[in-house]
Amino acid sequence: MTHAITNYVGKIVLVKFIPGYVESAQTLIQPNDPDCSEFYVRLAGVENAGIWVDNKQWQTQDFFSTPPDIYHAAVLIPWHQIESLVAFPEREFSHNEEPYREKDIGFLAAK
Repeated sequence: MTHAITNYVGKIVLVKFIPGYVESAQTLIQPNDPDCSEFYVRLAGVENAGIWVDNKQWQTQDFFSTPPDIYHAAVLIPWHQIESLVAFPEREFSHNEEPYREKDIGFLAAK
């Protein structure tokens, strides 16, 4: 059975980052738990450079904007920052289940 990662675009996957990446990219990826290295994300795209991940609640870091502006963004995660990916070919997340809720999708800590 072949499961190409492109088959999971638009779906929730679990991604584990290499040590240190989440901390170093914290302001860009805006995780809900910067001490975690495994996150549920919605895969927005795949390319040679890495994976695109949806973040529907990306906030500006502009000090002049109070409250911060919130955007639907896609963040590129380079392949060399990813330790592993987990796809769920037969799992459908229910609307009440973590990590389905769209307000949580972005970088929702898996632990």
